[in-house]
Amino acid sequence: MKKILVLFTGGTIGSITTDGIIDVEREGKYAVVEAYKSAYGDDVEFECRQVLNILSENMGFSGWEKMIHEINSIDTALYLGVILTHGSDTLAYTSALLGMYFRHFDIPLFIIASNKPIGEKGSNGLFNFTSAVGLIKEGKYKGVFTLYERVMLPTRVIPADTCRDRFGVYGYDGFNDFSVFSGVSENMLSRPRERIFHNDVKFGKRVLFIEGYPAMDFGCFVPNEDTAAVLYSPYHSATACTDVSEGKSYALTEFIKRCITKNIMVYICGLKRKVPIYSTVAEIIKAGSIPIYTISAVAAYMKLLLAYNQEEMPVKEVMGKDLFFEEVKFS
Repeated sequence: MKKILVLFTGGTIGSITTDGIIDVEREGKYAVVEAYKSAYGDDVEFECRQVLNILSENMGFSGWEKMIHEINSIDTALYLGVILTHGSDTLAYTSALLGMYFRHFDIPLFIIASNKPIGEKGSNGLFNFTSAVGLIKEGKYKGVFTLYERVMLPTRVIPADTCRDRFGVYGYDGFNDFSVFSGVSENMLSRPRERIFHNDVKFGKRVLFIEGYPAMDFGCFVPNEDTAAVLYSPYHSATACTDVSEGKSYALTEFIKRCITKNIMVYICGLKRKVPIYSTVAEIIKAGSIPIYTISAVAAYMKLLLAYNQEEMPVKEVMGKDLFFEEVKFS
């Protein structure tokens, strides 16, 4: 039987608690694999690699570069599937990036995390790992998935809330059936997908991510020379302040114009493909912003980072393509 490749990056699932402080296990021990073997025996052979060993709140461009490079180097013919362990704090961001970049992956790749270190009371890490192993052994699906107490499309994972540490799914309100992916059928998940990205990515260009709130002073935001684009996440109706009565710096439209003079494009996520729209939305688009329709703010941010830093397709083509079900289709 082929092996399952396990890629470790640190996170809570690779951590221990010492004197009330949680931190990554410096020796890089594969605790979740050992826990699986202790519970279920040697029914599966694992190959383990330590790609990173950090808490995921410290995840950044170099970490994503290393993950992409490592996964690009995998000979998928040698493995049943891949499990990538990750911290929960930035799980949604890494999931979206890997889901879009590795849209073509021809074996299952599950990204998992844990709420507590392995072996601690209430930890779901072993459950998530065991579930990933079971789904890989079934061989039913190909491509990238996120597994944290349930299976999710990686491009639709919404970061966990700060109260109960529960992840959401963009475009769907709580599901437990693996066959239900908000309009994405099992047939769509199983069919081969064209490979778009072949080369490793260097994240030299930055995307400024701004989440809207009342009385926002856009004068506080000064994109630097490395900023390739700005992503603005508006209210749920895709609206933002366009009124200049309290000053031009409070209007998104004026900020858009300022960015355009510096050759920095401003993207607005969360818009729906429907009419009518609010007058403020019309003003925002007229000012020169570029709409990104019905994808989460997290997916939009990671898609922009990928689009501006890869060198294989024009940015406009990347942004206009539904890479891995990130765009929710409404009937």
